[in-house]
Amino acid sequence: MSSAEQHTQKKLVKTLKTSSKLKKIMAWYFIKGKIYSKLPWKKVAWSVSGFPTEFLWTYDVYPFLPENCATIAAARHKSQELIEYAEACGYSRDLCSYMKTNIGAYDKKLPAQFGGLEKPDIMVCTNTICDTHVKWFQIQSRKLNVPLFQWDIPAYVSGSDEKVMNRYIDYVQDQFWEFTDFMYDHTGKKFNQKKFIKTINKADELAVLWHELFEYRKKIPAPLGYADTLGDVFPMFALVGERSGRGVNFYQELVNEVKEAAKVGKGVVDEEKYRLLFEGIPFWYKIKFFHQLANFGAVVTYEPYTYSFGARRKIIDNDIEKSLREMAKTLIHTPYFYNLETRMEYFKKTIEEYKIDGVILHNNLSCRPSTTGMADLKNYIQEELGKPVLLLTCDMNDPRAFSEAPMQTRLESFIELLEAQK
Repeated sequence: MSSAEQHTQKKLVKTLKTSSKLKKIMAWYFIKGKIYSKLPWKKVAWSVSGFPTEFLWTYDVYPFLPENCATIAAARHKSQELIEYAEACGYSRDLCSYMKTNIGAYDKKLPAQFGGLEKPDIMVCTNTICDTHVKWFQIQSRKLNVPLFQWDIPAYVSGSDEKVMNRYIDYVQDQFWEFTDFMYDHTGKKFNQKKFIKTINKADELAVLWHELFEYRKKIPAPLGYADTLGDVFPMFALVGERSGRGVNFYQELVNEVKEAAKVGKGVVDEEKYRLLFEGIPFWYKIKFFHQLANFGAVVTYEPYTYSFGARRKIIDNDIEKSLREMAKTLIHTPYFYNLETRMEYFKKTIEEYKIDGVILHNNLSCRPSTTGMADLKNYIQEELGKPVLLLTCDMNDPRAFSEAPMQTRLESFIELLEAQK
């Protein structure tokens, strides 16, 4: 009998006590957002991953993220129904499943716990990470008759040099001031430099703590795995710069728990055998996959997806222009959407630092930016770095792309490769 076949499906990766407190934070977030949407003197925005949420908090505009709500719909096994509704409206199956989930959830007037959202006062988006954001929000803004601001972020492709980067930074920086004009037009509030600096500093507190968590994940055994971080990343989406400090307090408590676990050598699996890197967005309708890795003594100790949302936004010498230039760099060039050349260097460095034994790549049918070049990345990791790779072609929010039995078979074969290498 193979090593993989000897394992029963009874073990689950352990999660942290602090992570369970996220439910209360999310409940508070959605309830407060609903209240904001009912008050005529408050403003609510729809935003996207990659857009600097702290810029909205500066204006006391409450950010809702349809992508995040789409993941909730998938986790509650509601996304397929909503995706099929959108496809019946004429949207192709090849389009982003987050977008189709949002279209279905809004049209059906579902509550937040099933992926629905209130109508916003404004919409803001950027094409960084995902160019689908642009058309998605254009469609919804026209349908809902809501003003839209689009922040255009150039792609930093292989071969780009410092001169190109500086030109891109100028372009992105200029758009920040266009954003302040847009916010004045639709909120009546002028740009407040002191409030901006305070909000950015608050946001950076959150990012610093997030990075600290990743430092502890280098420990053997890993005191924190993907089963926690795929949910714990929520404050990095929605609460970056939020003034109550709920996100900061949550992360501080999380860091303290992880620090104590690392001190006594407590890992998230009982007997850590394999340290994995997972690239891509998870399958939100099948989160149990990441828990069941513990059956084989495997734990995901690093994922570029969640790390990328912890981008530092630093105020430099109280100089707004200088600070904006540094922020622009992170919008243009961040791990989740590195060009292939940079991505390969990044993977090599990360695999060494985190002592990775194998890599799982999610060839996500709904996410071109993260999957473009993935076959080349797979070959590089296997041939140049000598690490086993499991390439899975699925979808982040559409369960029709996931097949349980073949997935289990491929996972067990991957574990056999890890075992052989050990």
